[in-house]
Amino acid sequence: MLPPQLPGTRTEDQLRMLAYEVTVAEARERERIALGLHDDIGQVLAIVALKLDALRHAGDASDAQERGAQLVQMRELVGQALQATRSATFDLSSPVLQQLGLQAAIESLVPRTERLAGIKVALHGELPALALPQQVQAVVFRVLRELLANMSKHARAREARITLDADAERLLIVLADDGVGFDADRPRVGFGPHGGYGLFSAEAQIQAVGGHLALASAPGRGTRATIVLPLQPAATEAH
Repeated sequence: MLPPQLPGTRTEDQLRMLAYEVTVAEARERERIALGLHDDIGQVLAIVALKLDALRHAGDASDAQERGAQLVQMRELVGQALQATRSATFDLSSPVLQQLGLQAAIESLVPRTERLAGIKVALHGELPALALPQQVQAVVFRVLRELLANMSKHARAREARITLDADAERLLIVLADDGVGFDADRPRVGFGPHGGYGLFSAEAQIQAVGGHLALASAPGRGTRATIVLPLQPAATEAH
């Protein structure tokens, strides 16, 4: 007879399944970024190259005013490529997170979400210095960004609230919105059209670093996502 599984522990099969889920989530994320680079940057630069080639062959025969108009168009296209590059860089790794920490990185998500999604986002609470590896902070930041993106796409929310809290034992981040909600009791099936890939990916990533993501929602009553992560505060220097 097998001994009972202790609370908070995982069997080898569960760990293997979790590792598989994280691997698949990472592969999907790489595919999404690669597609964005191709569509948003590659195609724009290809158009610029064609226009430059056309100008080169036109020579003196080309009307000066027309050449000027084409140069203006190319300048606008290059600007679009630069913006897409910044977005891709932000998706891959937040420079703010690396330089200023998790609090500042989360703060940077607020105006970005408001600008891109038109949703008013309020941020409450501050995080103390945390003895949290950079890789783990990156996971927390990426998951919160994924939850905000999922909310922007599907929640039809007008307002959202991010609450930050931490003590000696755990980090707590809560994202709540006033959107249409969904049936949280309905099983989400992998990557199907109704499976909620973003939520599936977020859950797998948080579990992989020892945390937990809880979702509370109901149709017409908004959604509340809670990230809980065990931690220890950074030790202060002795005087």
